[in-house]
Amino acid sequence: MAGFMSRRHAGDEILLPKLPTGREWTPVRHGESGDRVYRRSDGGAYAKIASGKAAALLEGERDRVAWLAPFRLGSPSVCEWIAADEACLVISALPGVPASELSAVDLKKAWPSILRQLKLLHELPTEACPFGRRLASMFDRAADVVRRDAVIRISWPRRIRTLRRANCSTLCGPNCRGT
Repeated sequence: MAGFMSRRHAGDEILLPKLPTGREWTPVRHGESGDRVYRRSDGGAYAKIASGKAAALLEGERDRVAWLAPFRLGSPSVCEWIAADEACLVISALPGVPASELSAVDLKKAWPSILRQLKLLHELPTEACPFGRRLASMFDRAADVVRRDAVIRISWPRRIRTLRRANCSTLCGPNCRGT
């Protein structure tokens, strides 16, 4: 599976930020971006490393994370950015358990809070957002993830699985820019 990691990538030690004694970067074994992803051993941060065209995408992710953090919606913050031949983005970890690690029953319990967070995100004033991520471009990105077999398999609630032509503003709110 693309994006699957079982050990460190050669040379990443140079780009990963140095950590205090007793802490280390451990590879994450799943992900959709194709970037090399590491989790700090204390669980407090993640590092993503990208090269080539993916480095520019990672820079965009850094910019979006930095822009969103002051709104205090429960999003991560940028801890460090290192750009050389490759790029490394370090972001704070969020409390909780990744959705990819939840059982179907637990994910169903968590889904209402996920939707609440999406609603809060989509209620931000769109005129203040400097980024455009139209629905068509996100479909293209999703198709790429599927093509690379990098989908994180989770059990979506039946309500979401059965949506055919969901109007994003119905789910997210009146300021949604997804449609």
